[in-house]
Amino acid sequence: MKSLRAPTTRLQRGIAAVELALVLPVFLILLTFPLYLGRVYWHYTIIQRAAQDAGRYVSTIPLSEMRNPARAPALVAVAYNIIDAELAEVAPGTYHYQPLVACDINTACGGFVTPTTVSVSIGMQIEDIFFSDFTSLTLPLTVMVTYPYLGN
Repeated sequence: MKSLRAPTTRLQRGIAAVELALVLPVFLILLTFPLYLGRVYWHYTIIQRAAQDAGRYVSTIPLSEMRNPARAPALVAVAYNIIDAELAEVAPGTYHYQPLVACDINTACGGFVTPTTVSVSIGMQIEDIFFSDFTSLTLPLTVMVTYPYLGN
């Protein structure tokens, strides 16, 4: 006597493939959102670290060199080079970052006045690499770090 189970298992064999074909696109779309947020968080931490390192460097420049109008711009340029070197691994795409190193909130570092604070701000646009053919989604990231001037 034949078992009745053989025809039912043969019919059930393709159902898993059909279910996978229906569910897989939904899972792939849901997977891209955490990947995009992870990429944004990675960019933010690198921008934050670059701003902290540049701000820490400028805040420790000796007072004699910070008051020298001929020497101070070259030392602030080193802070911009620190930012450039640390943001080289990010590869922001078509959008570039805008760094700003300032003393005492929005004044240029270097001159005859002793600064009390040093601030570094970096702005960057993060673009969507997953759906770039369908959308033009960009997310602005801005980091501002302020340190007290310690070069007294």
